[in-house]
Amino acid sequence: MTDNRYLKAYTVLALALLLLCGVVLNLEERHSQLLMGESGLIEVASAVGYFVCALYMIARGGRDFLVSRGYFVVLTLLFGFRELDFDKAFTTMGILKSRFYLSGEVPLPEKVIGLLVIALIFWTVFQLLRNHFVEFLHGVKQRAPVALGIALIFFLLAFSKSIDGLARKLKPFGIETSAEVSRWAGSVEEVLELGIPIYMVLTFHAWLTRRSTKSLAHS
Repeated sequence: MTDNRYLKAYTVLALALLLLCGVVLNLEERHSQLLMGESGLIEVASAVGYFVCALYMIARGGRDFLVSRGYFVVLTLLFGFRELDFDKAFTTMGILKSRFYLSGEVPLPEKVIGLLVIALIFWTVFQLLRNHFVEFLHGVKQRAPVALGIALIFFLLAFSKSIDGLARKLKPFGIETSAEVSRWAGSVEEVLELGIPIYMVLTFHAWLTRRSTKSLAHS
């Protein structure tokens, strides 16, 4: 793919996600539960997407990629496990909650494991910021496909997180939302989260293409 083709692919995917949002918002209740419910088809597809992306990174990136940029694979796998609710599936409560570490109900071994996972998350984010943040800002200014793909991933992460539990988040401001609005917000969130691993695959492919182009230029 050339640069323009990546930009077109990003646009087509964005339109496809908007179309899917329109479809799921107009589904009957039983069909909506099949697609959007807990462990529904879209949620499972999102989790599978992360693991496929991680495998693709390993297969195409090779040993050098794992040694120098293995934190990308770690982050992708963390997203996949989070999508499967591994952060709370095997512990007394979710390890991403501060109450998990302060509560006397949580056994010490669980807290230690939780802290190790948190430390891994912080390490991954630190590596990303230290090694790529300046390059990312420069790439956005240049409208580089890799940087734009990352920006779209960040946007989907931020927006989907902002509408997760919308009624709960708006309640402190005195804003009451109907059950229908909450359902719509939850459906849109699931669809947007499905787009994240797909954008990850496209962005990594764009990075591979750029690396190949640089290698040919230097050969």
